[in-house]
Amino acid sequence: MQRIEGEAPPETGTRTGAVLLTAVGIAACLVGLAVDSRFIEPRRICLERIDIPIWNLPVAFDGYRIAIVSDLHYPRWTTREFIHRGLAVANGFQPDLIAVLGDVCDLGFNEPAEIPILAGLFDSACATDGLVGVLGNNDHRFDMQQLRREFAVHTPIRLIENTSICLARGGEMLVIGGIGDLAHGLVAPERTFLGVPPHVSRVLLSHNPDMADQMPANIQVDIQLSGHTHGGQICLPFGRAIVVPSRYGNKFRAGLVRGKRNRVYISRGVASSHHIRFCCPPEVSGITLRRSTDLRHARWNLAESE
Repeated sequence: MQRIEGEAPPETGTRTGAVLLTAVGIAACLVGLAVDSRFIEPRRICLERIDIPIWNLPVAFDGYRIAIVSDLHYPRWTTREFIHRGLAVANGFQPDLIAVLGDVCDLGFNEPAEIPILAGLFDSACATDGLVGVLGNNDHRFDMQQLRREFAVHTPIRLIENTSICLARGGEMLVIGGIGDLAHGLVAPERTFLGVPPHVSRVLLSHNPDMADQMPANIQVDIQLSGHTHGGQICLPFGRAIVVPSRYGNKFRAGLVRGKRNRVYISRGVASSHHIRFCCPPEVSGITLRRSTDLRHARWNLAESE
C-alpha cells in the first residue's frame, strides 16, 4: 500500500513496545505473587482475635481466653523454630487455656512412621489452665499408642478425646470437651459430656469442622473449635478458596460459622502444606468467650433446620 505524502508512518514500534511493557509488567506481577505465596505469606503468623457470645455463660468466665494452635504438621511442613514463633504469638494473647486442635505430627509418603520427638516442643507455651488437645487425621498415620505416650511423657498437652475437663471459678463451671478425628479417630460425642449438667456451658474441640453439621441432635455444644482446613491455603481475594478439605466446601473454610448443630470457629492453622499460601496467612486464634443473655445465642436457637 502506497503511503500518502504527509501521512504519519504506522507506529509499529510504539505498539510493540507497549505490548512488551505490558507483558513484562504481568510477568513481574506473577513473579511477585509467586514469591509472596511461597516465601512471605506462609511465614507470617497472624493473631486472629474474636469475641464469641455464649448464652448464659457464667459471669466468672466472661472474658475467658482460649488460644488455638492447630495444624502444626511437624516435622513435615514446619520446624521447631516456626512452632515456637506460633506459641509466642499465643502467649502474647495471655490465654487462660491453649487448645491444640490436631495434626500436630505429619510425615511424607513412603517415609518410615517414626514418632517425632516432641520433647521441648511446647515447653514455652504459657496458659493459666494449661494446654489441652485432640488429634487429627495426619496424627493417625503413626502408631497411636506410641504417639499418645509421646504426648503424655514429653509434652504439657492433655489429650481429651471423647472426654472433658471441668474448669471451676468462683463456684461456677465451664466444661472443655474433645472428640476423636472425624475421619480416622473414635468419635464418641455421647462420652464427651457424659454426666455434665445441661445448664453448664460447653466448648468442644474437634479437629474437623464438619462435626458441626454431623453432631447428634441430643449432644449440646455452645461453641466448637476446629482446624483441619488450613483456610483453604490458596484463596481468591474475596475470600473463597479453590479447594477446601471439607465435604461442605467453603462453608467450613475458616472463621466463625453456624453449623446445623452448633457454631464452630475454624482456625487457618500454623503450618502450610507444600509451603504455599495465598490470601490466607497462617493463624493463631485468640478466642474470648463473652456472656450473652440474647436468646439468639441459646443452643436451641443456633441449630439450622434440616
